[in-house]
Amino acid sequence: MKKNVSKISLMIGIVFLSVAMCAPMVAAEEKLVGKTVNINTATVEDLAQIPLISEELAEAIVEYREEAGDFQVIEELLQVDGFDRKLLRRIKSFLLLEGIGGDECTC
Repeated sequence: MKKNVSKISLMIGIVFLSVAMCAPMVAAEEKLVGKTVNINTATVEDLAQIPLISEELAEAIVEYREEAGDFQVIEELLQVDGFDRKLLRRIKSFLLLEGIGGDECTC
């Protein structure tokens, strides 16, 4: 009886160890692949090609830009309904910010 308990304890330990070793692999974020776009000139279609950006969110980004003007900083995307810090962190490498200020820019 004692040998069976030891074997069961050993098997449970192995299962817990293998789960613990696999947990970091499951928790790791998948590598995203996509197109880089300028958020001040991108169309809805361009924005929708960015990983994790739905067509609805792309429309909200363009609508925000048309109402508020060009984005001054990428973090301004957080003002768009449906956008949050986690999403911004994940897709930031796909975003360019060019063309700020327009003709009146004195920078």
